Amino acid sequence: MALQLTESEYVDDDFADVDLSGQEIEGITFTGCDFTDASLAGVRTRRAVFTGCVFTGAELYGSVHRSTAFTACTFLRTSWHGADLQGCRLTGSSFSDCRMRPMVIRDSDLTLVSLGNARLAGVDLSGLRMREANLVGAALTGCDLRGADLTGARTGGADLSGCDLRGARIDAATWVDAKLVGATVEVDQAVLYAAAHGLTLADPA
Repeated sequence: MALQLTESEYVDDDFADVDLSGQEIEGITFTGCDFTDASLAGVRTRRAVFTGCVFTGAELYGSVHRSTAFTACTFLRTSWHGADLQGCRLTGSSFSDCRMRPMVIRDSDLTLVSLGNARLAGVDLSGLRMREANLVGAALTGCDLRGADLTGARTGGADLSGCDLRGARIDAATWVDAKLVGATVEVDQAVLYAAAHGLTLADPA
């Protein structure tokens, strides 16, 4: 069912199964709305706000988002492939069994985001704020994480093999809990890795 948005604010509205594909969504606020199985393919949002919304089975592939907030939203089996996010806030949102490759995320805040077991291999995550994010079991192989802030992130069982971690802020637990084979690091990070594994670095003779 195709639907044209006409209001500036929606609260607890039911958008399940609706077709919003290709629409321009600017400055609209959605609170507690249900987008289950909705088609949002190719939508372009700007300064939109989604708070506590549910996107189970929704299609967001090929969508473009600029300065949009998805706060405390639930994404379950959501299709994000080909999406482009810039200057967005995803604070406290959860992603489960979502298709997320390929996608672009730039200059965005993923603080407290849950990406447990997510498949994000090869995605550019450089410079992102991912403080206290749940990355347990996530596949992040080959990701660009340069300058990312992973402070407080839970990374048990996460695979960061082949990642570029230069300039990233990483807690000691990540150096121990995550798989880091072939990761690129700076000298000071290598020292932190060694210390986290109980090694003592001797001064050169």
